[in-house]
Amino acid sequence: MTPTAMSSMQYNDSELKILIDYLQGHADNVPAVFRRSLPSFSLRNGVLYKENHAPQGATWLLVVPAEMRPEILESCHDEPSSGHLGYSRTLARIREKYYWPKLAKTVHHYVRTCRECQRRKTPPVRPSGYLQPIAPPSAPFEQIGMDLLGPFPRSASGNRWIIVATDYLTRYAETKALPQGTATEVAKFFIEMIVLRHGAPTTLITDRGTAFTSRLTQEILRLSHTAHRRTTAYHPQTNGLTERLNKTLADMISMYVDVEHKTWDEILPYVTFAYNTAVQETTGFTPFRLAHGHDASTMLDAMLPHDPSDEETDALDFTQRAEEARQLARLRIGQQQRVDERRYNLRRRDVRFSPGDLVWVWTPIRRRGLSEKLLKRYFGPYKVLRQIGDLDYEVVPDGSAPARRPPKTEIVHVVRLKPYYSR
Repeated sequence: MTPTAMSSMQYNDSELKILIDYLQGHADNVPAVFRRSLPSFSLRNGVLYKENHAPQGATWLLVVPAEMRPEILESCHDEPSSGHLGYSRTLARIREKYYWPKLAKTVHHYVRTCRECQRRKTPPVRPSGYLQPIAPPSAPFEQIGMDLLGPFPRSASGNRWIIVATDYLTRYAETKALPQGTATEVAKFFIEMIVLRHGAPTTLITDRGTAFTSRLTQEILRLSHTAHRRTTAYHPQTNGLTERLNKTLADMISMYVDVEHKTWDEILPYVTFAYNTAVQETTGFTPFRLAHGHDASTMLDAMLPHDPSDEETDALDFTQRAEEARQLARLRIGQQQRVDERRYNLRRRDVRFSPGDLVWVWTPIRRRGLSEKLLKRYFGPYKVLRQIGDLDYEVVPDGSAPARRPPKTEIVHVVRLKPYYSR
């Protein structure tokens, strides 16, 4: 652009026109935004500049008219040679050569509302959402978590999945190898391994997998009067107890499985027993003792002598000691949860959204032939419909164009949400 064209564009800017007239002696006053740094403005070859005193020496910054500012912002932020960098670096790049009133505020708004940056970048702040511990139940198998672990290599028996159930009080685990992990297999496991062994639980916690949300599973839960709590998508921490057991079981199985990984289902009952008979750090007891009221007798115990006084405990004393152990375990679980809650919340922040707010939803995706590291992380915008509890929100895609069918709503944990800023 020629100096003449730039001079004309500056003079056509209503705000800059007054400043130019003042410098030329045609006006007595200037807008307040220019008064503080008035001596630094100068007309050079008819073009308005502002003197900048930098450590490396004085430079002259072009005063950009409002009409041209979007082009400067796009060039200094959106272009590949600018890299979609953050606010500070974009502002520094512009300040090297250009000036306009409220430059920092304009750049902040532009970068903050950049759609590509919002879809890709995670805010450099503490994650959202405080820890909400699940209170320990008052009785064994009153509240359990269930999950499917797998798929594993197909075993000699045709199994590929492990279904895991964990009691939230005793930490006792029930497991079984399954061929397909279908709703029918899950329902059968729930009846045979949970209801018929331990009674119907009051609450079942699972993820939103189809095996747990099927009509068959829901009907069985209805008949057993079991409330179903489901974790939100991509946030398995809600069923953290079962998730941790999954990792423990996988670690234990890996120690004994054959080279071809075909015997994992044969090892499963043994490692489950090992888990149930190991003292839990939180409760101070073995899951077996809390569930059954006594320690498990192993083959090693049968081979070695034992104290005869162990057999003299009457039924009443036995029951009392079992109940005392469970109450102590419940107390210890609560104490540990409070410690974990304080430690966890130090690294978190409380974030709230209101109905009608627009948000981005973090959704991990994988696409064949594309690098996972280069994919966008956030999708949206979504509109918040309502808050569910303290940490979950029901959201719906905010489509401006009419759709042929109603958009599908989602229940999303607050940690997956961030505000959507429109330009």
